[in-house]
Amino acid sequence: MQLKKDDLEKAREVKTFLEKNYQEHYDYDYLIKKFAINRFKLKLAFKAVANDNVHVYITKVRIEKAKHLLDHTTYTVSLIAVKVGLDKSNFNLQFKKLTGYTPAKWRKRPFGNRGTYTQDVGDRA
Repeated sequence: MQLKKDDLEKAREVKTFLEKNYQEHYDYDYLIKKFAINRFKLKLAFKAVANDNVHVYITKVRIEKAKHLLDHTTYTVSLIAVKVGLDKSNFNLQFKKLTGYTPAKWRKRPFGNRGTYTQDVGDRA
């Protein structure tokens, strides 16, 4: 299927929406209604603009926000999980899957290994 410019633009809008509202949980039904795009086109176009499906992408955004909070706050791991929109057990699992560290071990690693952050967490996190 050939994607139209409009399909890709809507996928970019979905991506931006998810980045700003990462704490909330949205399913495909909500997104296809909100952005007036069919499910198949949304999945295909989103993959084209984000290189991931919606679920994987939003998880990566949440983990990036969590990494920033772990490095720059004294919030507990449980509170950070809530702030990024995940329950603690899923948060620990997803964090380790994407970083190779548990959240607690991430926080304890040497500061020089903390890397840089390209996404702005802002006041919402």
